Formats: sequence, C-alpha cells, structure tokens
Amino acid sequence: MPERRCPPLTEKYTIKQGDTLYKIALEYNTTIQVLLFLNPFINPNNLMIGQVICVPKKTTRPPCEDGVYYTIKAGDTFYSIADEYDVTVRELQLANPFVNPYNLMIGQVICIPKQIKCPGGKIHVIEQGDTFYKLAQKYDISYKALIDANPNLDPENLQIGQKICIPPYEPAELCPGGKTYIIKEGDTLSSIAEQFVVSATDILKYNPELSPSEFVPGRRICIPPEAPV
Repeated sequence: MPERRCPPLTEKYTIKQGDTLYKIALEYNTTIQVLLFLNPFINPNNLMIGQVICVPKKTTRPPCEDGVYYTIKAGDTFYSIADEYDVTVRELQLANPFVNPYNLMIGQVICIPKQIKCPGGKIHVIEQGDTFYKLAQKYDISYKALIDANPNLDPENLQIGQKICIPPYEPAELCPGGKTYIIKEGDTLSSIAEQFVVSATDILKYNPELSPSEFVPGRRICIPPEAPV
C-alpha cells in the first residue's frame, strides 16, 4: 500500500484508541467537514486504529497578526460574530481558511481580523470590479490618498468583502486660486496643461511633490488658474 501523502499546510495523523473526528477536529482547530474533505476515503463512524489521515498543521490557534482570538460558543455563526466585531463574513473566512462557517464547533478558536481605523473617513466594502482607480474617482480622492490610508493592502489583490478606508475628502483649499483634477488613464503633463490652458511649468509649481513620471490614474493634482489671454 503506497505511503499516504498529505497536501501542503497539512500533516499526517495516526488514529488511536478513542479517537473520533469531532475530537480530532477540536484538537487541530478545524471541523469534521474539513477532515472529510482531506480524507474522502474514511468512514467517520468507523475509524480504524493505526489508520493514517491528513489534518491541518497543528496550531492551537490560527495565525492572527494584529487581530484578536475568539472562542466559539453555543449559537455562534460567522454572521453574528461579524456583526459583533464590525467585520465582514468574507473577512472572517479569509482569516480562518480551515474553518467551515456552516459547522462551527463550541470551543473552536478563530481569528477576528484587525478592525480598520479610518479617522475622519468612511469604510468601503470591496465589491465585484472595484479597483483603487475606480474608487478614487467614485469618492473624488487621489489614488495616493487611498494607498496612504490602507498601507497594509495590496491594491492589485483586492478581495470581495474586504474593508478599506476611504480617507476624508481633500478640500479645494489645498489648491488656492485653482481647482483640483483627478488624473485619468492616458493623461500626461502636457495634455492636462493644454486641456486647462496653463503651462506645464505652472502645474509642477502648484504640485511640488509631483514629477512628470508620477502621473498615476486616480491621483489628485492641483490645476493653477488659467493663464490670462
């Protein structure tokens, strides 16, 4: 009989006297459904002593950087926990990949992901098709402001249900005498200067932190007053 091989992030476990799937699931902080998925050949009602199965790598608690641990109690659901801790069900699922949300077990430990802090701003839950560029346009803020407000987020790998911080609106006072403009796909320093009838030099003067190579779609810049005719 070939040696049992276990997939990544799992390890072998040898059935011993008195074992049940429920007991093993609690020990490895997982669920019976996950064990059955990893071991489709076993009979949960007839475990055999000495039988080798695959289980998630043993940790008393799942990784939970910057989050908090929570022990499942009677009546808990991912929905009720998400509501209590002001996170989304999707965020709970991402933080607990080996947990079956439809079969939580009393005593099981899960990770409650870190709550987003967004002083003065608002929380946005990522939907299908969302990108930082689209959100910058939707909320009339700069791409850079979104990046700065969400330093631990990968803008190229947004997850549906994930929460991000939309920073406060950048007031026009940041652009005295002029107006603000959000860079669009294809814009260049010269094309914007031509569009607003100003010089490229003046645009750079009003945006000292900006270089011509940093024309990122979604970024907010200041447009100086139109040059007199």
